[in-house]
Amino acid sequence: MTGRVVLVGGGPGADDLITVRGLDRLLAADVVVVDRLAPTGLLDRLGPDVEVVDAARTPTRRTLTHDEIVALLVDRARAGKLVVRLKGGDPFVLAHGAQEVAACAAAGVEVEVVPGVSSATGAPVLAGVPLTAVDGATGFTVVSGHADPEDPANPLDWSALARGGTTLVVLMGMKQLPAITARLLAEGVPADAVASCVADASLPTQRSVRGTLRDFAQTVADAGLRNPAVVVIETGARHPARRTLVLGGSRSGKSGYAESLLAGRPDVTYVATAADRPGDAEWDERIARHRQRRPAAWTTLETGDLVAALRGARGALLVDSVTTWLARAMDDCGYWTDDDRSAPTAEQALADRVDALVAAWRDCPGTVVAVSDEVGSGVVPATHAGRAFRDALGELNQRLAAAADEVQLVTAGIARRLR
Repeated sequence: MTGRVVLVGGGPGADDLITVRGLDRLLAADVVVVDRLAPTGLLDRLGPDVEVVDAARTPTRRTLTHDEIVALLVDRARAGKLVVRLKGGDPFVLAHGAQEVAACAAAGVEVEVVPGVSSATGAPVLAGVPLTAVDGATGFTVVSGHADPEDPANPLDWSALARGGTTLVVLMGMKQLPAITARLLAEGVPADAVASCVADASLPTQRSVRGTLRDFAQTVADAGLRNPAVVVIETGARHPARRTLVLGGSRSGKSGYAESLLAGRPDVTYVATAADRPGDAEWDERIARHRQRRPAAWTTLETGDLVAALRGARGALLVDSVTTWLARAMDDCGYWTDDDRSAPTAEQALADRVDALVAAWRDCPGTVVAVSDEVGSGVVPATHAGRAFRDALGELNQRLAAAADEVQLVTAGIARRLR
């Protein structure tokens, strides 16, 4: 008769924080394969004939490899035994539970999963650290801190985490804590954001510290806290900086990203700067897509007078885009004329408009997010007019960036903070 495998989440560590179902499965087991962070005190309740296998894994110690653990589970189940894989926390939260289920299923072995209390939620509760609050964060985000945040292979978008406004819960992040806090500060999380670290949650040795993000890594080191530990950072609900410039190439996702910075705000005026193009169906279709994507509560202002829009801003402005504004301004100033005698006049007129725009950007009384095309990495235009436009836009971007509180570069839909 074929047995089965049960993955049991044992909770954050204390014996009495396992679920009733989890304890039932454990006490009925013929074989228990136990992790280092599981509630090992419960093993004393097992009968003398139960086989207990130590599968403890740490960054520097492996009793069994992942493949060896799976082979053991399958072998004992095929021998007709009830095999319990006793884990800490929850089997599916930053653990190998899903891989073990898939491997057992592929071997034709029946698998059951019993959820457990994850340390991601249990540790903060036990230390009195709320993850959400009526007047604070309305959600929380759980991430692995195992990898260096500056490693290009790290899949986490730290810029998005910093902007999200949710409480950030970091598991396995003690080694990288200095790098993690430095990255969050660089991404704009306030230096006085409250952070907590809870070590040995639910055990008699539980300890915790609180401090500010500015020097939190040192606070934790001074307290002597070690793994297993959970770090909680109250990033707080944040609006973007007062002046944010979002750069990117064509179809980079810059407009969508800029819109996400103001998501949830009802007081947004969307300033569309493109001039009409009668008879251009493709252009009309682009404009229609942009309009459909905007929240219904936003107000749309279609204008080439961006200076007036900035000076009269109330609430938040989203300018899309500086590129189309410049093209429109160059048209209005007669910049494209072939008459060499008019060129100096056109250049001066454009320079005056650009100066006025930069001044209005710098002095805008409200929050403003502006989108512009990054031209520094593009091909050299084949025409004189194309090169003139590229140069003018590149110089304007530099001036706007110099006066911005925050500058983001979007590539392939991924934003990277430059300032």
